[in-house]
Amino acid sequence: MSRELSLRITGFLSALLLTLTAYYIIVNPAYFNLDAQGAVIAIFTLALIQSMVQLIFFIDIWQEKEVFWNLAVFFSTASIIFIIIYFSIWIIDHLNYHMH
Repeated sequence: MSRELSLRITGFLSALLLTLTAYYIIVNPAYFNLDAQGAVIAIFTLALIQSMVQLIFFIDIWQEKEVFWNLAVFFSTASIIFIIIYFSIWIIDHLNYHMH
């Protein structure tokens, strides 16, 4: 088996394990002794690890020979998504506060 194929299989199995773990945390958080806030933190942590697995094993971010364009695009996209999610939650909370 080639090195490339073994990396893809390792990445697939890692992504599958992370996805199933997140699913089981949502379905049965009591099994992991998590309250609602702990479950949310665990899901976000697993999502961050999942994105790193995708970058390393499928996008080959560390094997680029020239400028790290994929890395720059990834961090730009992640920043935009973070800004959208953060300020959406902030707006919803602000509206919820002023509606009561």
